[in-house]
Amino acid sequence: MNSKLTDFIKNNGTVWKMPLAAALSWEAAKWAGSNHPYLAPLTAILCFQITVSQSLLFAWQRIIGTIVGVAATACIAPYIGVSGWSIGLLVLLGAVIVKRLNLDHALAVQVALSILLVLYFQSKMPSYPLDRVRDTVVGAVVAVLIHVLLFPPDSIQTAQRKMARFADRLTRHFYQTAEWVRHGCPASQVKIVEDELQTMFQELHQATVETDKANQSLRYNPLASKKRTAMDELTRQMAQLRSSFANLSDMVRIFKKWAESGHFTEEDRRIWADHLNTLGSLVKSWNTMLNDPKQTTFEPTAASLAVKAPSHLANDQYPLALYMNAEQVVQDFQKNVFFNKDA
Repeated sequence: MNSKLTDFIKNNGTVWKMPLAAALSWEAAKWAGSNHPYLAPLTAILCFQITVSQSLLFAWQRIIGTIVGVAATACIAPYIGVSGWSIGLLVLLGAVIVKRLNLDHALAVQVALSILLVLYFQSKMPSYPLDRVRDTVVGAVVAVLIHVLLFPPDSIQTAQRKMARFADRLTRHFYQTAEWVRHGCPASQVKIVEDELQTMFQELHQATVETDKANQSLRYNPLASKKRTAMDELTRQMAQLRSSFANLSDMVRIFKKWAESGHFTEEDRRIWADHLNTLGSLVKSWNTMLNDPKQTTFEPTAASLAVKAPSHLANDQYPLALYMNAEQVVQDFQKNVFFNKDA
């Protein structure tokens, strides 16, 4: 029961963390003497992002932008009054400061917001500028502490599931490519094979994004040393999947050219169909590591280790591979030879 409750709390952090941060930041701002405590929960709510690193980045931008905006406005506002032109002038000044310091655009937005609100409220509520700086710091600190210390977001399992699904799809495509090769790489099926590769590329991108998100979530978590070790392994496995997909894509391109040459013999088709099936089985066996946390080692089969260039081709495989890639580079750029420069 306790385990289920803990899992429920952990998996629904987006539901309870934000209201908790809002309540605590309001009380902290009031305790600190703020006359405008709503500014603290406002910042706390805005600081809650998908990952801890994104929350930290936004909190930093919010604090620095508020300080710069308040300082610029407090120094100049008494001399220019409140009008559309004065707002525009101060926002311009803030934008110039941010630009000169090579700071992020998001920080410029925070500077502009602070300038606008401080310029308007300062004459009516003299304590507003100080409250805005103090409450912004309070809200940002409370939000980040809650996000980091109380069940920080963990996307490792989601990343593992996406990687496992992609590995399954990669396995199937090795088998499908083997059938295509066995039948001589018919031109009528080339588009189907290439469309599947494009779909897989998009799925691979999604898995990569999820892996990066999981990595960012753990970067600032002081209590996640074991998970960081698991994340390092997951990152390495993601690199293996990307490499395998790239190699399969290159192989499809080469099979297509080989079939078009008219020299793709029946024996060649049989040999490479067998090789592709072996590679598919290799990926399938490797994928068991993602689905079974207890399995930490993987030994390729003897059949997969036997997939290598025959001895009589050993000296030719490297220059041939380089020529194929060099030819592809030329073809990629050749597509733009007839581009109309006057368009």
